[in-house]
Amino acid sequence: MNNSDSILLVDDHPLFRNGLNALIHGENPDSLIREAGSLSEARIMLDEEVPSTIILDITLPDGDGISFSRELLERWPFCRVFIFSMHRRSGLILRARDAGCRGYFLKEGDGSELLDALKADAGQFRVSSQLKDLLVSVESKKDSGLLYRGLTRREKEVFKLFAEGLGYKEVAWKLGISPRTASVHRYNIFNKLEISSDVELVKAAQEFGLTL
Repeated sequence: MNNSDSILLVDDHPLFRNGLNALIHGENPDSLIREAGSLSEARIMLDEEVPSTIILDITLPDGDGISFSRELLERWPFCRVFIFSMHRRSGLILRARDAGCRGYFLKEGDGSELLDALKADAGQFRVSSQLKDLLVSVESKKDSGLLYRGLTRREKEVFKLFAEGLGYKEVAWKLGISPRTASVHRYNIFNKLEISSDVELVKAAQEFGLTL
């Protein structure tokens, strides 16, 4: 970083924002740092001034930080965006990278890797050291997105509703089908996505950006 850098922190936990603010100021006392507790607050601040760097959580009260990062990078491609999250899901990491983020770091760390990334000028995607093996592993496997694209339109609808926690009868009522048909779709979805439990179904939905 240099003294001209401005940073926007977007996280809904004030204590965490304050701690990260102090950490960054410890490295660069002259940095200009603003804080937002939601995406709506961030949008207001961005209308006033666009920072050179934005650090985002994923799970925010009014939306998804990764989707927001894609939106703002389309408008302001010169910004550097970093995700700072508690989530270790490989799908989220890939979504952040594909959205154009510069890095994905875990909150459980001491923040030093994020600070190093803020200082670096290189444009490569960086992740926490704990995530490097996970990223290599997921990139070496079959693209899970291909599995999702292999679902029919109806199966995608059923998949999303089950991932939201609805039961057979609720899914059937929403889609105007019988509970038995909903069950058949669910069975086919499990086979096509190579999953075997409700937990894996929810995780898969997170990877595909359908839920958080």
